[in-house]
Amino acid sequence: MNEPRDHHYVPQFFLRNFATDAEKRKITTVAKNGDFAVWAERSIESLGFERDLYVFMQGKTPVSVESRINSRIETPISRSDTWAKIASGRTEALDRSDKAILYALIRHLEARTPHYHATNMELAKLAASPASAIPFSDQERIQYSEMRTAPELAKEFFTNMASSLEWTEQNFRGSGIMIMRSKIRLRSSSTPVLVIPAPPDPRLWLPLPGMTPFQYILTLTPTTMVSLVLGDFDDAFANFENEPDVSRGINRYFVGQFGHNSYTRHLIADRDGLSAEMAWAHFQTLKDSPRKIVFRRNSTA
Repeated sequence: MNEPRDHHYVPQFFLRNFATDAEKRKITTVAKNGDFAVWAERSIESLGFERDLYVFMQGKTPVSVESRINSRIETPISRSDTWAKIASGRTEALDRSDKAILYALIRHLEARTPHYHATNMELAKLAASPASAIPFSDQERIQYSEMRTAPELAKEFFTNMASSLEWTEQNFRGSGIMIMRSKIRLRSSSTPVLVIPAPPDPRLWLPLPGMTPFQYILTLTPTTMVSLVLGDFDDAFANFENEPDVSRGINRYFVGQFGHNSYTRHLIADRDGLSAEMAWAHFQTLKDSPRKIVFRRNSTA
């Protein structure tokens, strides 16, 4: 590979679940541009890409793992019976037999984004301070020290995680998954996996002392989301219709993520109730027409 390439970090097979046209080529999103944000219909092909995201250097040679991601992870998931249920809108049929594919999808979409790479680099900086509030182990401090001194090593670490699921296989055993079908439409984003607080439970896995219990949330379709928790939950699986207030709360998490995370460039959303949600996230509506809504971040935000 000699030329720089734009790599899509949100798979198009995933985005097509939110398409607004019969051909599944278009989607409505809010896109950020400085203090402004614009809701409009956009091409799925134009969303979620980053220059040379899945490239690392071996000596002076650039190595891309994009084909590895496609062949090892994306193609098997997109051709699975589980994904056929999701893509055809039959999410009520998801059951325990679909758990492995759902788990793989969540962990993969979590680890392959620019946000994940940036978070790792931020942790590397924090680990350099003995006064850090995060109780890094000695082994972690050594690992992050290597990442600080060799940025290409950090990029190789990231690309290996993006192109493999081996790093997360051990946590599958004991994980719990809930399919939550919604009566109202759900949001998503170009950082599709939310990590949000979970109710305290002694079975939850917490990688560091003092951590807040957490869960992973992924919107599968505009009316279905999935929650993953790691821990000692045996073979836990549930599929149910949730209360509208739960969906509204998750939507606000996505809107807040979009407003405050610079790496989340698109909020996947229809227009219903959007202006009110954006106002909650400190965006003022400047223009509202059937095909476009223009927002501006409040100067006090």
